[in-house]
Amino acid sequence: MKNIIAKLAWAALAAAALITCCGYPALAVGGMLKIKGSDTVLPLASAWAEAYMNKHPDAVIAVNGGGSGVGFASLINGTCDIANASRECKPKEVTQGRDRNVMLKATTVAKDGLAVVVHPRNPLKGVTMAQLAKLYQNAQSWKEIGGDNKKVVVIGRDSSSGTYVFFQDTVLRGRRYRPDMLTLPSNNAICQAVSQDQGAVGYVGLAFAKEFAAKKKIKIIAVDGVVASDEVVKNGKYHLWRPLYCYTNGRRGGLVADYLKFVTGPEGQKIVEKVGYVPR
Repeated sequence: MKNIIAKLAWAALAAAALITCCGYPALAVGGMLKIKGSDTVLPLASAWAEAYMNKHPDAVIAVNGGGSGVGFASLINGTCDIANASRECKPKEVTQGRDRNVMLKATTVAKDGLAVVVHPRNPLKGVTMAQLAKLYQNAQSWKEIGGDNKKVVVIGRDSSSGTYVFFQDTVLRGRRYRPDMLTLPSNNAICQAVSQDQGAVGYVGLAFAKEFAAKKKIKIIAVDGVVASDEVVKNGKYHLWRPLYCYTNGRRGGLVADYLKFVTGPEGQKIVEKVGYVPR
């Protein structure tokens, strides 16, 4: 019996050594994981963290927003383990990371449409991409793009937001936003502001837009004849969509790797749909 127990113990040690040498993470993972970044990804990341901690009681995951830029800065400065982002990292962020021996590596975790939203009483049903750019650059009245003779109130995200950068790159073609744009720190704040002003227009993540539209607080309008929805984001017929990312410092092991495996796996992707986003 002693010989059998000794052989089993030796086999277990050998298996553990094989897992270690081959680079596979252990199945039992615990510890503290700090995640910061995109406000767009925040509801999704919070749902993932809760589900993961339910499965792994030894793991503690702290999730905070602040914008994609905040996430990248935190990862580069070593104050978080994962940076959530609704845009790719910028060349200057890659350089800053390298200067601190941080190699920014992206994992695509979901997709998200960017909905253009107006007050429910705005009669306009849609805009072209060119009209949308005009609204965010110089249009003073909705009449200029075929709407009512009502003052345009333009609302967008703050400059630390990946959504701010994505809209500027995709809609404005890199040009500057109009100087009188009201900048707000979250998708939720934009939806609230649009719901309270009949002349307002904003852009928000599709998951947020669907929630507010269901309550008749805002209206989602078409862009180039297509209204944002999960289906058109999936099939690529809607122009304003982007991948959502989790960035890490290189290929991380342990808790970081196991969390990302969960997020990108079947269970994590079901949560993506449940929260209102589109699987990757």
